[in-house]
Amino acid sequence: MIANNKNRIALIGRIGSGKTTLLQRLTNELINYGKTQQVSYSDHFIDTPGEFVELPCFRPQAINVTCDSGLIILINSSTDHQNSVPPNFVCTYNIPVIGIITKIDHKHCDLKRSQRYLTYAGIRPDKIHPVSAITGEGILELKKTIQEYIAFEV
Repeated sequence: MIANNKNRIALIGRIGSGKTTLLQRLTNELINYGKTQQVSYSDHFIDTPGEFVELPCFRPQAINVTCDSGLIILINSSTDHQNSVPPNFVCTYNIPVIGIITKIDHKHCDLKRSQRYLTYAGIRPDKIHPVSAITGEGILELKKTIQEYIAFEV
């Protein structure tokens, strides 16, 4: 029997984009930075290594491990000067995808650039949410958005 993880959220994004930190904020865990070396599964999340979208040879793995989730969150750091997500990448999926711009509290934040990267990846502008996992800005609104797709406690 195949596991059904339709109540899980898959987090994908470049190395250092803030995937794990966002996960920790959403689950009220102590924020503790650590490089995600392998796919990590929890009750509500699939946390993927940044290499899955940065290196073209790993993109099929990004698709495989996330396609059984109920929601995909593509994350872009507002401080990232490089985009490695191909055009319309999220159109690969037959499940909902939203975009998150992280690190909006950072002094080098560039929301317009991140918005461009996420729309280039195929996410509609009204499905992009800016947040700061450090200050908590935008987190409550993000949790409410997530609840529109899966059962997730605020």
